[in-house]
Formats: sequence, C-alpha cells, structure tokens
Amino acid sequence: MRVRCRDIEVAWSEWGRGEPLLLVHGLGEDRRSWRKLLPWLALRRCVLAYDLRGHGETSLGDAEGTLRQLSDDLVALLDALGLERVDLCGFSLGGTVALRTAIDRPDRVRALLPVATSSRVGRAAAAWYEERARLADAGPDRLHPVLCRDTRDQLAGAPWELEDHWLVRREATGDPRGFAAACRALIGLHRHPLDPELADIRARTLVVSAERDPLCPPGAGEALAAAIPDARLEVVEGSGHHIPLERPEALSALILRFLESG
Repeated sequence: MRVRCRDIEVAWSEWGRGEPLLLVHGLGEDRRSWRKLLPWLALRRCVLAYDLRGHGETSLGDAEGTLRQLSDDLVALLDALGLERVDLCGFSLGGTVALRTAIDRPDRVRALLPVATSSRVGRAAAAWYEERARLADAGPDRLHPVLCRDTRDQLAGAPWELEDHWLVRREATGDPRGFAAACRALIGLHRHPLDPELADIRARTLVVSAERDPLCPPGAGEALAAAIPDARLEVVEGSGHHIPLERPEALSALILRFLESG
C-alpha cells in the first residue's frame, strides 16, 4: 500500500489486529527486513511497517539527510493513517528515528523499543558512513559491491540469511540516493548526539542489544537505558547486529512481553 506523506509517497504494509505496533527498518533495507518476526507479532498486534524515505518503494522527495526529516516522515505517516499513538520499534538506523520521534513527539509514542541502536556515532563510524554516502552518490554500480560485502560481514553469525537479505538490500537501494541521505543523517549523530535529549523521553522504553554486536555493542544499549528515564535493557545472547534476522523468535518474545506488561 502507498500513502502521500508531505513530499513523498510512502510504501507500507499491515498485518494482524489489535493495538498498533510500528516497525522502522535499518539502513539500506526496507520493510521486508521484519518478515521473520511476523508469525509471532501479528498474532497479538496490528503490525505496521514502512519503507523509509528513498528506500524500497518509498520515493525520495527532497531529501535533507537529517534524522529530524526521517522522524517528521514517521509522524506524517501516523497522521495519514489516522493513528494517534503507537508502540514504536526501530532497528539500528530505525532505532535512531524512533528515539528522535519519542523526544520530539511524546504524544505520539506509547512505548519505545530501540533495537541494536545508539544515540551517537563515533569518529571512525562517521568516516565509514561518509565513504558509503560517496559511493552511493556515484550510483548503484559503485555502491552495491561494497554494500554486499558489508552485508556479508554483518551476517557473519547467520550466513544462511545472506542470500535473502542481500536481495532485500539490493532492491531497497536500487536508487541509492536515499541510502546516501540516511548515511548523512547518521553522520549528524557524530556532531550532535541525542544524549543530551534522552532524558526528555516519556514513553515506556525497552532497549534491546545483541551480545555479539560490533556496530552497536551492549555498551551502547547500556548508555541508552541509563539515560532514558526508567528504561529497561535486554541483551540477546549469541546474536550479532541484525537481531531481527538472527534471533527473530527471541526478539518477538521480548517485544510482546514488554508491551503486554504495561
């Protein structure tokens, strides 16, 4: 399905019934990245997922390369779908979008679940994102060989997921300008981390980290949980960065248990 939100057409999907749970995918992915959680989540919730600006089937529009624009897109989607408040779960980049939204629009977020994410980007990571953005600016022929290698490295602990997930990432970045803009939004977290604003979050929060995540290690989750009032932290044992692919049943159980405890 598609809906007009500000200057873009947003592609989104819905499964199940019950209270709304909105899922926000990671960098260079699309809403299909959540596919493995649906057997559990959609039995108990109305699950919605969408493609970020310039990713998958969502148009690029006038991309600013800022986290705030991606958050404003999310709120515009809620408006377009007539959703006053949602439980909000974001993975990696999607987790930073969810954090930004919970800070700026506490009236729209009932519960917050940042997964394998961080409130800041270090100098080395910022340089990494800048290099990927430059490759994306040069077109898919330059970006895709490197992105394929990145995907293989990211899924080192779950190589059986590589073929399907590379299909998702290749298609999600067919027009790589959205990927470049999202990289630059993450670079902004080097200059302006979210840390000083985390205390403003009012939503019930569960931070989920992965034991073997080299990108957003458990320490990043600990910092988030310490800064967000009354937040809880759960660490998924044995998982690398991509918890939704590596440990979907465990992640689904954490999400549902937390939401049902409120």
